[in-house]
Amino acid sequence: MVRRCLAACLPPAWVTADEAYGQDWSFRRLLEQHNLGCVVAVPKSQQIKCLAGVWRIDELIDDAPAGAWQTLSCGQGAKGPRVFDWAAAKLPVNIVFDPDPPTHHRRVMARRSLSDPSELLPRLRARRCGPGSRERVDGRLR
Repeated sequence: MVRRCLAACLPPAWVTADEAYGQDWSFRRLLEQHNLGCVVAVPKSQQIKCLAGVWRIDELIDDAPAGAWQTLSCGQGAKGPRVFDWAAAKLPVNIVFDPDPPTHHRRVMARRSLSDPSELLPRLRARRCGPGSRERVDGRLR
């Protein structure tokens, strides 16, 4: 679908995807090559690679300090308020993909259940570096 939009000169401003697409590095790379910001779900076993080593995404999230988590609402749901803990951290530059200087900012994000902290939904986010790359989330620039 993304390729069809690009071929029709209708590029999306940003893309979201579930684990099936999010765990596919070639899909994420395609988005970056076309300067599309994205937030994609990934499995807890997703590997994060950099010069310092290789980690599973759930290990990185488990190491987050208590102060890294912020309780935020996702809005009203059918069963009441949808409130979760959220945390995010910038990922190091990936020398395999990134030119010097890097063209994208990448972050690992996680949503955690308030009632069961072991219920974790990890995500990866990427956006273009440089002027005009700030994005609007919930009415605020991030």
